[in-house]
Amino acid sequence: MAAHLAVFDLDDTLVEGDSMSRWHQYLIDLGMVNDPDFLKKDEEYMDAYFAGTLELDGYLAYSLSPLNSCSVKDVDALAERFVQERMLEHIYPEAKARFEALRAEGASIVIVSASLGFLVHPIAKVLGADVSMGVDLVVENNQYQPKPDGIPSFREGKVHRLTQWIATLDEDFEHVSFYSDSINDLPMCLFADEVYVVNPCSQLFKKAGEYQWPVLKWGSQAD
Repeated sequence: MAAHLAVFDLDDTLVEGDSMSRWHQYLIDLGMVNDPDFLKKDEEYMDAYFAGTLELDGYLAYSLSPLNSCSVKDVDALAERFVQERMLEHIYPEAKARFEALRAEGASIVIVSASLGFLVHPIAKVLGADVSMGVDLVVENNQYQPKPDGIPSFREGKVHRLTQWIATLDEDFEHVSFYSDSINDLPMCLFADEVYVVNPCSQLFKKAGEYQWPVLKWGSQAD
């Protein structure tokens, strides 16, 4: 097993912007959304997320509302198309370079995101992560339901999901590094041996100063 486990948040860490918000815009562009206030609600939910006050169940019901008539297979195929058509151009070049360097040293790379799993997995595949975790959803009648299946990878849930996965392996990693932009990931930051904050929100930037975590500027912020 690799001695080094490198763990990454996804949105605003490896990719510019929020993949869920881009997904919602994609559904609108495809004519799948009837609610004229859909994007306004997205902004309100994102504001709550950045403030650390997001109520997950309500957000899941909102996000899945345009997909009520879609099967799991349909949604997964649509998510694959979305990644190819809308997400590739938003991957930070610095993220690709960091992944290449980590692979060269033999590290294991994991992406743990609070975005929905059916979006996280195809993005992680493009990036070349070894393992990816997102918010998994209950499936009933061959459709995704607005209910988390197991522990959602959100706030301290990321630590639970990661440690659950590590427990399935034959041995522990000697060193865990973590990359994130969001104060929501403070539990993961405190779990990791080494932390890099990427384009951090103001709250995480303050914590980085307290704990002397390196601050990375990726994408347009690097200019």
